[in-house]
Amino acid sequence: MNESNYQKTSISVLRELFLDHNRAEWSLEHFKELFVEPTYLRKLEASRPCFLVGGRGTGKTTSLQSLHYQSTLERLESEGLGFSEQRYLGIHIRLNKNRVRAFQGGQIDQDTWSKIFAHYVNLLVCLELAKLSSWLEQKTFKKIKPDSLANICRDIGIDEVGDCESLERAIKSAISILQLYVNVPNQNCPLLSMAEAPLRTFVEELESCDLLDEKVVFCCFDEYENLLDYQQAVINTYIKHAEPPLSYKVGVRKNGLRNRQTTDSHDLLQTPDDFAEIEIADEGFEYFAKAVAELRLKRARAKGVDVPETLSELLSDLSFSEEATLLGADKIAEEVLQELSSLDKEVFEFFSALPKSEVYFLKYWHEGSGTSLLNLAKDWIENEAEWKTRFGNHSYASLFWISKGRKGARIRKYYCGERTLLALPAGNIRFFLELIDAAISHELDSNSEFSVEKNFSISPASQTRAARDVGQSKLNQLEGLADHGVQLKRLILGIGKVFFEMARSPAGKTPEVTSFVLTGEPTAIDKMKELLAEGVGNLAIETTARTKATSSKELKDEEYRLHPIYYAFFEISHRRKRRTTFDAGTLLKLITKTAPAISELLNHEVQSVPEDLPTQLAFFSAFYEGGE
Repeated sequence: MNESNYQKTSISVLRELFLDHNRAEWSLEHFKELFVEPTYLRKLEASRPCFLVGGRGTGKTTSLQSLHYQSTLERLESEGLGFSEQRYLGIHIRLNKNRVRAFQGGQIDQDTWSKIFAHYVNLLVCLELAKLSSWLEQKTFKKIKPDSLANICRDIGIDEVGDCESLERAIKSAISILQLYVNVPNQNCPLLSMAEAPLRTFVEELESCDLLDEKVVFCCFDEYENLLDYQQAVINTYIKHAEPPLSYKVGVRKNGLRNRQTTDSHDLLQTPDDFAEIEIADEGFEYFAKAVAELRLKRARAKGVDVPETLSELLSDLSFSEEATLLGADKIAEEVLQELSSLDKEVFEFFSALPKSEVYFLKYWHEGSGTSLLNLAKDWIENEAEWKTRFGNHSYASLFWISKGRKGARIRKYYCGERTLLALPAGNIRFFLELIDAAISHELDSNSEFSVEKNFSISPASQTRAARDVGQSKLNQLEGLADHGVQLKRLILGIGKVFFEMARSPAGKTPEVTSFVLTGEPTAIDKMKELLAEGVGNLAIETTARTKATSSKELKDEEYRLHPIYYAFFEISHRRKRRTTFDAGTLLKLITKTAPAISELLNHEVQSVPEDLPTQLAFFSAFYEGGE
């Protein structure tokens, strides 16, 4: 293969592995070869019902699909085991938003809608159980007895059939009839089955026919957040009363479990009594993401692409001194030395012997403290241990200041290396793979020697540009994803600009402030909490329980920060460090009166002029300068 063809093939393979196959529902034929067991899989495989909680792209669908009876058997066979060692049989039901939202309105009261929807769920699950039954008959060489099929059909409300294939066809027909009725509910209502009763009958009949062999059946509901509140109550009832050999696994976005009631409004779904809750973000994401990336690298090498074996080799990193130098620390250090040379020869000689990646810090501290450069220099000499500690505490924050005023600088802060690119997705595997894909694309665009290079790696610059691009992409997508997408985007742009300005101007500020708590009028706080909660659900905002109060007047409430995927776009620290307090009323003003609100949040301090803004923020200059 010549170099040109090799390069085209390599690019195609890398893009296919890191972009095209980052969603389970896009690449079923590659599911087996690219699946990596998440760290929480053993918890998910436990017999008790559970909710798997995570945002878009965190791997919920992939994990639930991994429980499917065919997928689990394939994993066992790859380990030299077989069907007899299979402990559970999973079926997967995606709760399609367009369809489930059709079960409302018209002249039908909600109690009747609940019964109709429960029948719909019964049909969806029984259809998958019928497919499972056919598969089990092939694996066990046993058949479902005619009496068992009759009992199943009777509970579903369909005519009796003689085999599993006929049962599938009959259930599909019943689903079509029900969907037509729901679309035009003025015709005669079809016969409705009782909530969960056919499911219970189905698995018990499979058990009585020796088809389960003590295996548990997992009914996996995906995209639970799509359900209306009354529909969540229906599914909650199934979960509340689950008994072996039937259990439930539910994939849901953060804040997607809006209703914990069952169809009996006094009987609430509770954890840990009724179900276990698995927060994907808390379950060892870094280990999992590395394994996912390195498996894809392995597949690329198997297809003849010369890429490294490990993620750390793929993602070139920078030491602190290397990054400081690239950002312009040497020039600042030279200015410091030039000024000291005219003030005090001994002080000048002391600092001349230090690395320039430390000397610049004197200027940084001078700007923040207001103390003369010479006095600070003398204090450094007299208290070296204290300054060493100070440098350690503030050196990373100072990196954001170095490029201040550097007009035309394309990169003013680097986001690179394995640790950083694992931190930016904040537990979202899809975001992580998009970052890698974008970084590869930038590197290939800038690296014409890819076809002949050995040990291909992605430069810090390409990683940084990729992080900015993905952050901007996610920001632009907000308008179409969230119910209040436009308001959310404006809020994120406003908060990001505030943190950007705080990072660039150290004077009188706590370094690396990237999170906030709310204060202000209760009405404004409630409104802002609603918008922030929607932001959490759409991966624009993160929230955690606050660790301690900043003041005695603050409400004991949650701590918020932008999702880290935006941090490279706004050029702020991706590390979870310190917080500030924002007035909820002022945050609400960000949406309609952006410029005055940003000024208020910054205590009316001088902001960067448009020419000094990074390119990606300068694009929104009109928004930031607008009064309305």
